[in-house]
Amino acid sequence: MKLERHVGGLSLARKVNYLRARGWREDTGGWSNERFRPVSIQRAIHHQLTDDLSRALCGLGWQVVGYSPRGYVQLRDGERGAPCSLPKALRIQARRERRPVAELTYVLFLAALLEVEGGAPDSTEGRPTRAEEEDP
Repeated sequence: MKLERHVGGLSLARKVNYLRARGWREDTGGWSNERFRPVSIQRAIHHQLTDDLSRALCGLGWQVVGYSPRGYVQLRDGERGAPCSLPKALRIQARRERRPVAELTYVLFLAALLEVEGGAPDSTEGRPTRAEEEDP
């Protein structure tokens, strides 16, 4: 699953600001941070989005089990759940919250983006559920 399709289009300036605020730097070979050698801006966005979404899911009871050499995260639902990929974890959590996966992913990404831009704290606690959003 290409996670970037769920977060909508970001301008180049916003992508650059997002990456720099998260500790990425632009080198001659691309974008790099302490974990990744220089990669394209698209790959850097993917890695950072993976990190932000997995961190947001940890706030909802998920645990990070580990990362593959290519940067893909494995998550576990609580203490006893079987390890799964980030896309599967997002599908499970979206089903649990009775909202579309794209909507959940976008909400989690916006919370991370607002944190980077100086808005919201690093938590998804307190955000309304779909039922609460629909009630007047």
